[in-house]
Amino acid sequence: MKVFTSIELSVFAKPEEDVEKLKQGLLALVPFDPAEENVELRDKKATGFNDRTIHVFDITLTKDRHVNAFVESFLAKLNAQQRGQLVDETESRLDNELVFFVRIDKDLWANDRIVQLTDSGACYHLKFSVASFPRRREIAQDIVTKVFKPA
Repeated sequence: MKVFTSIELSVFAKPEEDVEKLKQGLLALVPFDPAEENVELRDKKATGFNDRTIHVFDITLTKDRHVNAFVESFLAKLNAQQRGQLVDETESRLDNELVFFVRIDKDLWANDRIVQLTDSGACYHLKFSVASFPRRREIAQDIVTKVFKPA
């Protein structure tokens, strides 16, 4: 059963941060070689406060096998407490477009490859587009709960 139609991963890199380390951290979240699978890592540049250049790296997974591989890999990185937290917070993490948002701590992942859920802005953003048919919030919540339910 298809549970997500796409997954978007992104990270913001400020000038004072190690841009390459954050980019490699984003690539490390993906359980396959994006280049071999023709999945593009985009580097958008934005201008922040005081005309500082901020890199916005993002990857979008749309093929079922890529989405499924990512979900399986990501679930393996979460402990039961984290999965329970995501289930408990499903209501607030699911937007009106049925996109489920997860943030993981940027420094812990980039430096130590540790997944720690966070509400801070210093994070890797994960956006799971829920495959809900019919497109109703209740159905999407049930799908997210089933996927992230602690084993």
